[in-house]
Order: sequence, then structure tokens, then C-alpha cells
Amino acid sequence: MNPRKFMFVRTTIGTALFTAMVAGCSFGPESQPQMIPESQQQNLNEATSSNEVDAGFGRVYLQRSESTGGSVLTGVRRNISSDPFDIVQVLLSGPTKAEQEAGLRSAIPASTEVLSARYVASDLVKVDLTNEIFKATGDDLVSSVTQIVLTLCDISGIERVIIVVNGQVNEWPKGDGSLTSQPLTAYDFPGRAISSQPAFPAIVNTLNR
Repeated sequence: MNPRKFMFVRTTIGTALFTAMVAGCSFGPESQPQMIPESQQQNLNEATSSNEVDAGFGRVYLQRSESTGGSVLTGVRRNISSDPFDIVQVLLSGPTKAEQEAGLRSAIPASTEVLSARYVASDLVKVDLTNEIFKATGDDLVSSVTQIVLTLCDISGIERVIIVVNGQVNEWPKGDGSLTSQPLTAYDFPGRAISSQPAFPAIVNTLNR
């Protein structure tokens, strides 16, 4: 065979074999990087968020008696959700056994129940209680209202609270003893609770050392 013709045939066969090998090892469409459609991305995000626990550390306000004979409210930690109804239910359940032993109590009558607690504006929550709340009188009623307002206003975004009883609007005492049927805020009860602000660290003078 002519050497030049032999080289041509060899080259042709080699090329055909290489092409067949590449075709046999082709990755195909499923092996290529696939973009997840936006609709599926959204479903994935929803599935992820639905597995998250909507709870975190919050505070409810309870009453502590002082040596002077008076009382003051203090915030205690609770693992609660940010839902107003759940928060009020936790508050109405009162102090734990350990908290009772530490001298904490609730001014809210134990038989009081929450009928509803919901947002009526972005910063306003309306709480509907049973009339057992009125078993608290005098300073205990002021403390009861303060406990509810401060506990709810401790949640980010809540600034005002309306309290009704069996769906009926009532007047409630503020910290200064005056009555109002308007939404209540934490600023209506100055001095009724221990400040949660930590003490400032002492200033140390290092210049003369």
C-alpha cells in the first residue's frame, strides 16, 4: 500500500474512534448545572422558614415587694413567641415556683383570662380580658395594668396597648392615678418598674499611673 494512502486511512480511523468515544462519554443535559426556577426557590424558602421555631427569649413583668413596704415591677426572662396572645397567656400564668420563692408575684388576679390579643395597628395591640381583672383594686389594679402594658411594650414594634373587658371599653388607672380609656404606653407608668439598663462601668483614671 502506498505509504501516503496508509497514513490517510490510519488518520481517518483514529478520528472516527475518537469521535465515538466522545459521543459515548457525553454528559447529557441533566449533568449540566441547572438553574432552580424562581417559583421553586420561593417554595424552598417557605419550607425552610416553616421549620424555624417562632420563639425566643422575651420578658414578662412581675411584682417584687420592697423592704419599705411598697412594690416594684421587674422583668423576668421567658422563652416565648412574639405573638401578643401567647405573651399575655404566659403573663397570666404567673410566676414560676422558683420565682415565687424569690419573692415575685403577679398583681393580676389568677382567675383572669385573655379572650384575645391582636394587632389593630402596626404599633398598637388590643387585649380583651375577662372581668376577673377587676378583682384587683387600688394599687394592685395599677400594677396589673402596668404588668400587661410593660410586658407587651417590651416586644419590638409594640408601643401602645388598649385593654378592654369582654369587648367593652373601660377606663384604666395610669401611674399617677388618673383614669384614661385611651391606649396606654410604658411612659404612663414612670417609676413602676426597675430599669433594665445595666450600670455604667466605673471610669478608671490611668493617666497618673
